[in-house]
Amino acid sequence: MKQSKDGMAADEAGGGERAGGVQVIARAAAVLRALRDHPDGLSLGELARLLGLARSTVQRIVEALDREQLVIAASPTRGVRLGPALLA
Repeated sequence: MKQSKDGMAADEAGGGERAGGVQVIARAAAVLRALRDHPDGLSLGELARLLGLARSTVQRIVEALDREQLVIAASPTRGVRLGPALLA
């Protein structure tokens, strides 16, 4: 089984090339699906545990999704939730 940059098996958290996708896109989609299932939001640590990814990996993905308004801060204490670009 292929290993990813963070040493995870390529299958974990939607990693690796799957259906012609790229690992980061699969991981971003996994973040968005997790947030869809938790409308009140999740912290980066909660997302990392839920997806089996390093917190730093989740943070980079969330920062990129935030720039595109796909996620936003849920509250000062609650992490992130789906953003207006997806909810419109």
